[in-house]
Amino acid sequence: MGIAIGPRLAAFAMEPNLVIVGTVRSDGSVQMNPLWFELRDGAFWLNAGPRRGWLAHIERDPRVTLLLQDPKGHHRWAQIQGRAASLATEGGPEHFERLALRYTGRPYRSPDQVRTIVRVEPLRVTGEDERQPWD
Repeated sequence: MGIAIGPRLAAFAMEPNLVIVGTVRSDGSVQMNPLWFELRDGAFWLNAGPRRGWLAHIERDPRVTLLLQDPKGHHRWAQIQGRAASLATEGGPEHFERLALRYTGRPYRSPDQVRTIVRVEPLRVTGEDERQPWD
C-alpha cells in the first residue's frame, strides 16, 4: 500500500522539472534516466516508448526510485521509492501529448506510436525542502 504525497511535495512535483528514474537491471546494477512525468491521483505517471530499457526493467522488477532535484537550489530534492503499480498502453499517446505540452508548450504529434503509461505508487519519501524533511 502506498503513502500519501504531502502538499509541499505535491507542489514541487507540479513544477515542470525532470525526474531521474532508477530501475534495476537483470544483473542487479542500476540504470538511471531523466524523464518527463506528472503527479496525478497520488501517483507518479511516466511514459515510455516501446524500446526503452528502463521499461523492460520495470516489467521484470517493479521497484522504482525517482529523484526530483530543484535546478535552482541543491537543498530542495526528493527521493521517492516506489513500485510500478500498473502499466498500460491504452491512452499512452494522449498521455505523452499532455507531457509534451507540460514540458515544451507544444504538442508532440506522434499519435500512432505505441506508448506505455507507468503509474508509480510511492512507498517512501526522503529528501528535503530548504533543509526541512518533506511532509
